[in-house]
Amino acid sequence: MTARSILRSLAALVLGMVALGASASAQSGFHLQEATIADVHRAIRAKELTATQLVGHYLKRIEAYNGRCVTGAVDASTGYQLGDITPITNAKNVNALITLNLRGRRSKTDSADNNPNMQDALEQARALDEEFARNGQLKGPLHGVPFAVKDQFDTFDMRTTSGAAANYANDRPPMDAEIVARLRAAGAIILAKSNLGEYASGDRSTHGGTTCNPYDTARSAGRSSGGSGAAVAANLVMCAIGEETGPSARNPAANGSLVGIVATHSLVSRAGIIPASLTRDRPGALCRSVKDSATVLGVLAGYDPRDPTTADSMGRMAPQSYQSYADNADLRGLRIGVVREFMQVFTKADEDSVRIAEEALKDLQKAGATLIDPGPDGALFKDAIAQILPTLDAAASATNIRLLAEREPRVTGEVLFVMNRYLRERGDANIATVEDLIAKSIFFTHAPIDGVTLVPRTRLEDMLSTRQTLVKTSDGSVVQHRVPVGTLDVAGWHALRTTLQMLVNKVMADQRLDALVYPTKTIPAPLLANPVEPTNLKTVKESTKFTVDGVEYQRSVERATDLRAPLTPRLSPNAGLPTIAVPAGFTREVYDRAIAPGPSGAKQAGVLLPAKQIALPVSIDFLGRAYSEPVLIRIAAAYEAATRHRRPPKDFPPLQGEP
Repeated sequence: MTARSILRSLAALVLGMVALGASASAQSGFHLQEATIADVHRAIRAKELTATQLVGHYLKRIEAYNGRCVTGAVDASTGYQLGDITPITNAKNVNALITLNLRGRRSKTDSADNNPNMQDALEQARALDEEFARNGQLKGPLHGVPFAVKDQFDTFDMRTTSGAAANYANDRPPMDAEIVARLRAAGAIILAKSNLGEYASGDRSTHGGTTCNPYDTARSAGRSSGGSGAAVAANLVMCAIGEETGPSARNPAANGSLVGIVATHSLVSRAGIIPASLTRDRPGALCRSVKDSATVLGVLAGYDPRDPTTADSMGRMAPQSYQSYADNADLRGLRIGVVREFMQVFTKADEDSVRIAEEALKDLQKAGATLIDPGPDGALFKDAIAQILPTLDAAASATNIRLLAEREPRVTGEVLFVMNRYLRERGDANIATVEDLIAKSIFFTHAPIDGVTLVPRTRLEDMLSTRQTLVKTSDGSVVQHRVPVGTLDVAGWHALRTTLQMLVNKVMADQRLDALVYPTKTIPAPLLANPVEPTNLKTVKESTKFTVDGVEYQRSVERATDLRAPLTPRLSPNAGLPTIAVPAGFTREVYDRAIAPGPSGAKQAGVLLPAKQIALPVSIDFLGRAYSEPVLIRIAAAYEAATRHRRPPKDFPPLQGEP
């Protein structure tokens, strides 16, 4: 039986309940499109909607809109698209969800799927309905709310592989990630695992395929958490969990006209995550409103003994519920600093996003905020960098916050250590090490694409050894040299975090600021499988000579002396500071890069193509000091209430009969 036929059968099972719910909802005014958590709970309390009916509505939308959105040869033996892909314009599908929480669909290693202790989504919904019928009480702040969880997070009842086609003996991990357990305890229904960039990088996974943007299916949904973002934007679920090592919670929020919250690094547990970093991973909440995202944050936040970093949050959490700061929020008396360094127009591709950000600044002022703005050519961080860097980090050559925020410290063994630790704790009988993942997985592949992450097999191999391109000084021949990864050393990341936090704290203290604001990014969603806007603006070439086994080699690298963020500025993840991305509008025109053929079939960034008239979402970020989530929620909610920029994608409308 095909996936679609299974979904049709399941949809038929709940059709009667859905029809009853639609009738009641029509009378009450409940509409599924853009519904909030409060809307759902209001309808449930009024006995106009049940959790089972709500899950049924979403299953029908998943059946209609979660198909493939790219073309490419399908491997006959696996059913996977393993080679080059081409996005489908106006596909009216997004391929956002990788695994559904329905019996028979949740695992490739458990075909029976008959464990009564592993309720599927419909069974969980019925249990919630029965409990509510008995006592009239909601189980928690997320009662009945259908969620998607990025496939990077462990779910004890569903396949978890970070999108990989990895041959686990048991593709279900032994226990939930801490944040998944907290969602369930609050009444949430984990309806699906969302697709992702394999091992939390890129737009594509071997097992799940490619996710597409609901506002233009030829474009990126937001890289590694794109499945989570696309699922919420296209209303396949109410909210989703993403993960951010670099930009991968705020980037899908920006690409999907969503609200994305990433908390202070130590506020939310990372236990039970297939890791991308020992130092920077952090979960993010993606919903369609500030209050809903804040409600999710309130469920996730707090100390977890399985993640020692969360001990820092003790005594530093909000004194009242996080969502309460979104109520009746206003900006009067608040001072917000404008990070002009992240609002530069480098090419015409930046112009529309910067224009929208300028409008957002005006809206903030109209709503009562005081802006501390150094002006279009100014630099908010200039004085702080000049004062702090010479004493704190004398080796740093950065002259602006763009360069500092994107810095890649020299570290060793980080990803290898944390991935092997995860696999050891998971305890699978077939896959216990990174070497096993390489040997016992199927991988998609393609030629290199400028600005697009390396293919997953290469990234796994790079965990084991670092690659260096060397030139033999005696004859000029080129040699690819690999150095095995040895000891673990992540001191560079901790030093960078300290530097960035000191800079933010000083700027905010000197200017008496409550938050910083800047565009989440200035390049809207790029085309899938295409080169993106070049990041290095200025570079210098540096060469070093050294000897390997008695032979002298030269290694040359280009070091950036100024750059633009490849996706979103990495000040927030690299500093570990809380940030909220909020919809700010839509583009009028978009500029893409032509493809310039490179060696071995590589796609390199060519000239800027003429403008296309496309409305793509644009967002702004509000960033604050550590544990300043309450004031950021207040600011974001007030801006949202004053502007209401979010609008659903037109190609994913309500279905016939949908309330």
